[in-house]
Amino acid sequence: MFVYAGIDEAGYGPLIGPLVVARSVFALERQVPFLEPPSLWGLLSSAVCKRASDRKGRLAINDSKALYSPAWSLRSLERGVLSFLSTSGIGPRNLDDLLEALAYDPLSSTIMNEWYDDPDGKPHLPLFLSHTQLVSLNEKLQRAMKNASVRLADINTAVVFEDRFNQMVKISRSKAACAWAFVSGHIHHIWQKYGEYHPLVVVDRQGGRKAYWALLGSLLSPAAVSILQENSAQSLYRVSDGSREMHVLVQVESERRHFPVALASMAAKYVRELLMSRFQSFWLLHAPQVRPTFGYFADGRRFLREIEPLISDLNIDPAAFVRRC
Repeated sequence: MFVYAGIDEAGYGPLIGPLVVARSVFALERQVPFLEPPSLWGLLSSAVCKRASDRKGRLAINDSKALYSPAWSLRSLERGVLSFLSTSGIGPRNLDDLLEALAYDPLSSTIMNEWYDDPDGKPHLPLFLSHTQLVSLNEKLQRAMKNASVRLADINTAVVFEDRFNQMVKISRSKAACAWAFVSGHIHHIWQKYGEYHPLVVVDRQGGRKAYWALLGSLLSPAAVSILQENSAQSLYRVSDGSREMHVLVQVESERRHFPVALASMAAKYVRELLMSRFQSFWLLHAPQVRPTFGYFADGRRFLREIEPLISDLNIDPAAFVRRC
């Protein structure tokens, strides 16, 4: 069996809103050379493609930035994420169900602030598909995966709400260190669960960092970590401990090159934007005259200026609401 995993994040840069770090792990029945993973876009081509506008109605799996922006619908992300979840028997009825199903840890599924809380678990899912459409997509995907001897072994997200983010940044004095804490948690889980299958783990480049040997060595001790390559495009490492082995590839634009990273990117963005829809609903109730925000830096500052009088009135702690940058 070959294990092929990807890790990516959504919401690293915004001023407002959660950071979400996701992983997806695929298992292929056949063995392949560790640095020559087959294209899952090719193996599953009867059901998936890279483009959102596909005449055959296939699922678009790609970097979330290629499939979604605040001006577009979440439909493409929803089709891909919920269809793959359904192959694992996961059918969330609402956002609360989705958070619980994908939770990295209890803090990732527990809504701690009122602007992310909804007593009915809304939004209800799916938002843009009918259940009949979702069943049809799932059946098509299941056939393609069965024919290719591919299965989704694992999909998971870490949701880092603003107060948790701020606490971690205060301790580490680094936003990058906060993000790495959750990326490394995913890597550690894959090593512990799948190390005997010699997985390939692909991670999107973390900011401008090129060197990860020391970070991986500290994370995976007593396993040995060796550097195979470090350059401006990618960094490659071998992790070994007896019969257990793993390769970690940190690569620029990996979500466009590696299917598991693309799906992780989509899952992270889908979860983040659904949470932001709750955020917007909260503020539309309390400040209907203020244009909603998705939390990105410039517009987030505009939004904060306009709601500033209400923050104290609603007894909101800014440290639990605005991220440290």
